[in-house]
Amino acid sequence: MPEDFNEIICIDHWRPDESAYENGYYPEGTRDKAVYFSPDDAGDSPLRPNWRYLFKQSRSWAPWQFWMEIIAYRIGQVMGVPVPPAYVGVSNKEHPGQAIYGALIEWFYPEDARYVEGALFLNLLMPDFDYKTGKQHNLLMVLNPIPPMGNEDSEFRQGVLKHWAVVLTFDTVIGNVDRHPANWGFIFPHLEQLTDHSIGLEVGLSPAFDNGTALSWGELERNFAKFDDKTYLRRYLTHPKKARHHMRWSLENQEDINFFDFMRRFVREYPETKELIVSKLQFTEDDIRNRIEPLAAIPRASESGLTENRIEFTLKMVMERTALLRDALKEP
Repeated sequence: MPEDFNEIICIDHWRPDESAYENGYYPEGTRDKAVYFSPDDAGDSPLRPNWRYLFKQSRSWAPWQFWMEIIAYRIGQVMGVPVPPAYVGVSNKEHPGQAIYGALIEWFYPEDARYVEGALFLNLLMPDFDYKTGKQHNLLMVLNPIPPMGNEDSEFRQGVLKHWAVVLTFDTVIGNVDRHPANWGFIFPHLEQLTDHSIGLEVGLSPAFDNGTALSWGELERNFAKFDDKTYLRRYLTHPKKARHHMRWSLENQEDINFFDFMRRFVREYPETKELIVSKLQFTEDDIRNRIEPLAAIPRASESGLTENRIEFTLKMVMERTALLRDALKEP
């Protein structure tokens, strides 16, 4: 596990990538963002030289939101889940005299690869797929993203199943309700794979990116005390309409299922994934604390929205969700 980088990275002299969105390099979203190339010389930082990075800001009323991307990355490292590296970035030139903070997120595929979001594949399987609402987004279709081709694709399908077992476990732990079909996709290592319509075993799935709306990010500090009430806390964590994966179980089964009931059913339907899922939950509170607590000590962290109170609240919610998931997996 790499050593944490607890410094702020200034991007004032980084080269912007004006073509990032028109070329479809990264999905659109609701928060302000821009794409830059890192310097050729990254110094002592963990940055990849001359590599695309997304600079993603917070919503205006929640200046702490971008920190959730960074916390999620560190939790992913603890769990052994692929999450794009994320660091604290700052820009001073967009608004002179005002420092703009955001998450500096490493691009998850190289220049010669192609990323195709999940919604496009779902549209191939379902021509009337509703992009706007994503209401047809469902697990059974996601687990079978290509038409049956015989035994030769069994390894690919097993890889898809294991991938989702890990990502859904991660999303349960961090309380991510936003893994919609534009927040996952396939990576084609070579562009020519798209021209001959081949899907081979080299095709990969994207890491668990875009985690800024997880980790109970929208809760205000003045409301943290409410969560000391065990009844209130349990209701918040298990609400079937609010504490749930974005995808439904199937087209036929559109009922709201909270994170934990969903994962209980997942393991019941795919028992071969249980050992893998359980292995991702073998961490302690100290494991998480040691990775995220230092963030509050980064210079100017509090002025950019992150406080020790929010760190403690985030840690509490992560551990409560983890305990509920562990209990759910014990049940028949």
